[in-house]
Amino acid sequence: MSPTKKVFTYIGAILILILLLTGWTLFFLSRRNDTKNNPELHGDMVRNWHNQPAPLRAGPKRCTAQDYICCHAETGPNPSEKGLKLVIDHDGGADDALAITMSILFEKYFNGPKIAALTTTYGNINQSQAIVNSARILKLCNRSDIPIYAGAKHALISGIESDFFFGFDGLGDDGYVAMEPIAIESVNAAVGLINLSKKYEGDLVIMAIGPLTNIALAITMDPDFIGRLSQLYVGAGHIYSESFPEPEFNAAMDPEAYYILADNARVDKVTIIPYSQVYVSLNATKKWRVNVLGAIDSPIIKALNGYERVSLASPGRVWSLLDPAVAAMALDNSIVKEYRNTDNGIILCGDKRGVNTNNFTSKNPNSRLVYTAFVKKYKKFLFDVYSASSCSIQHL
Repeated sequence: MSPTKKVFTYIGAILILILLLTGWTLFFLSRRNDTKNNPELHGDMVRNWHNQPAPLRAGPKRCTAQDYICCHAETGPNPSEKGLKLVIDHDGGADDALAITMSILFEKYFNGPKIAALTTTYGNINQSQAIVNSARILKLCNRSDIPIYAGAKHALISGIESDFFFGFDGLGDDGYVAMEPIAIESVNAAVGLINLSKKYEGDLVIMAIGPLTNIALAITMDPDFIGRLSQLYVGAGHIYSESFPEPEFNAAMDPEAYYILADNARVDKVTIIPYSQVYVSLNATKKWRVNVLGAIDSPIIKALNGYERVSLASPGRVWSLLDPAVAAMALDNSIVKEYRNTDNGIILCGDKRGVNTNNFTSKNPNSRLVYTAFVKKYKKFLFDVYSASSCSIQHL
């Protein structure tokens, strides 16, 4: 072989070697990128948080909703970073104030879910007053960092009028006037709910404790909305009976919104907490509310006593509010004695408009329903949570 041919042969061999090395390098890099983009390629080494069954978000240890407070850093990321997030969709009354303050205290003292936002609607009062009350409650708890979203101002079609059970301002008619501008988010509540469900996909819990208009609008705009939630707790409706023949307040405020929710509900995502069952199971007395819970020496309880001034003065001895019951059972599922799966719905026409329907024998249930609960556990939960509040919290 001539010297020239030998040179070309060597050059060709070197080029082939370079091409092979380049090919293997590109293949390795592509597999590395695929592994980054697809955690399943890691097997047990990388955990895909959003594909875990809700609400198991605290790490390799699988926790139920009632024991997520035990999931500390040693079992995975801090719950405040990788745990459940909470949105409270409410209508601004004293019962909502109980649910909101309870959730804030549970987050602070019991490692509960991080509150991501409040969304407001009409109901106990008008939606504008609900914004004022939201800001007031958050300031009371030194949590003005929590975003407020302005929501629906009226029903999709028609509803009932408020009875102003908690006063015309919703918080006891104590003459409070907001003197400072209130910061609210630039998008409305329905869009905010959709955005938060995407941001915290699989980790977002919603307590809906007012008329369901915001929820219905979110579902209508984004049919995948419910599927992205960890759980939606709905405080609305009755189980129809001779004792509860009339529509429940939140359901009757916007029956069409309730219908949209029921039509899109999933049994693994939606928990219904009817007022009928709260009234029957969690029937504490006003005497207990005033002399036991109301006697706790904390700024929050003193404020709540004032917020409930009007409602506590109403006739009757029973203290059985829906919203704090929803919050307590959402935060601590052990308060629930029995769930029942049901095909839940609502009547839209005729003299029974707003009355709920339930088929507990359906082979295709759309939700689970809280049927009974433990009143002693409920009262202990309330007392423990509110007793934990410190004197550093501002009274307003």
